[in-house]
Amino acid sequence: MTAKIDLLTLQLFVAIVEEQSIAKAAEKKNIAASAVSRRVSDIEDLFQVELLHRHSKGIEPTPAGFALLEHARIILGNLSKLESELTGYRQGKRGLIRICANKSAILEALADELSLFLERHPLVHIDIEEDLSPAIVRAVVENRADIGIFGGNIDGQDLELLSYRSDSLVALVTRDHPLAGRDSVRFRELVDFDFVSLEKGSSIETLCVRAAAALGQHLKVRIRVSSFDALFRVVDARMGVGIVPLEIVRDRYGVDSLVTVPLDESWARRDLVIGVRDYKSLPSVTKLLVEHLRTHDDARLTMGGVSDRLTVVRGRS
Repeated sequence: MTAKIDLLTLQLFVAIVEEQSIAKAAEKKNIAASAVSRRVSDIEDLFQVELLHRHSKGIEPTPAGFALLEHARIILGNLSKLESELTGYRQGKRGLIRICANKSAILEALADELSLFLERHPLVHIDIEEDLSPAIVRAVVENRADIGIFGGNIDGQDLELLSYRSDSLVALVTRDHPLAGRDSVRFRELVDFDFVSLEKGSSIETLCVRAAAALGQHLKVRIRVSSFDALFRVVDARMGVGIVPLEIVRDRYGVDSLVTVPLDESWARRDLVIGVRDYKSLPSVTKLLVEHLRTHDDARLTMGGVSDRLTVVRGRS
């Protein structure tokens, strides 16, 4: 029975769902659309289930289709990992680790920690992609990443979560701002000001939105930006206040007209976590990296070289 579900059929089904079209999936895989449709029909006939709903806007999976999609991605992801690892052994890499991490983790310490790990393990190759915390969780759940590093306030779904590090969130304001001279500030004193925020759904924005809601108010986001560099520049242009990790400010930005004010809130001490599907089933080299990230402290003490390497490790934001 399972002989009917071969790797090509799984690849085609994933392509159909991603493209929302049998014709586009067929074109992508350079196969006749009729042949693609026939493969889906064969599975539906074999198991007596419907896999796809066809409507005016395209195609979407049925519940049975979603089940097939989930398993197809796992199988194809494992196959891709196997091929990469076997190729790595041939090329002398001996291990490929896929990481998806948020901006804060990369800027604060991750870049230095990975650099040191690669110096110690020169036969390992690491692919890293930057994304928002909710998207990072999905990437690990769907087996598009081996390790995810994201804000601990974000729902980790069914992932196994391991402690990584903590950071301190501070208010970022211009030197002439009314709150600039304060030793600390409560969020209720900030919420009436316009905010400069990272992308919607980011870990920091989620914390601020929740804090505003607890005060019975809405966060007044005046502008959203895709990087901390842009956030600093926009705050410097007096377009609003920002909330940033103190750890990325030190030794990185030299904007004399900006100051940070500690946030006097329990949630201002934020946890970053490492998310994996199942720690016990991770390849040994991936476990080695996880333990390196969880226990290593030396790289966290130096931020000087991070920015020079971020152009290499940054992915889409």
